[in-house]
Amino acid sequence: MVNRNYKKGAGFEYEWMYYLIYHYFDNVRSYASKGVADVRSVPPKEAKSSLVIYAQCKNTKKGDYINPKERRELHECQQKFQCLVVEPFKKDRECFVKIEPWKLDGEIMKPDEFLKRYYGISADTWKEWRNNWFKEGIKRQPNDDN
Repeated sequence: MVNRNYKKGAGFEYEWMYYLIYHYFDNVRSYASKGVADVRSVPPKEAKSSLVIYAQCKNTKKGDYINPKERRELHECQQKFQCLVVEPFKKDRECFVKIEPWKLDGEIMKPDEFLKRYYGISADTWKEWRNNWFKEGIKRQPNDDN
């Protein structure tokens, strides 16, 4: 029988991954949340940065809390692999992204703001994306180039 907390966490990891797929990122999810990052994402060719995103997703009542050992591992990961380590987390059913999650006071922003600032991608808000993905069945953001 699957642990309820694991199911909740894995569900959010998939949501984060699908949000990035919708915005043309290529993703890999770590099996059973093993390893430093839950989701690794490669940006699309059109992005202004080619830094791979290592996301440590959190969907708990603690919000963006990461224990000290995990924070240390995330910092080491970013230094070693030259990637962008972020912590997507949910608070009051809203998604936020914490930049530099090893810092207790890391910068927090919404996912669409994150994609705009770091990758130059005009992204849909979390709410717009959920509506398009789950209700409308749109699996990629409409491309303006066509």
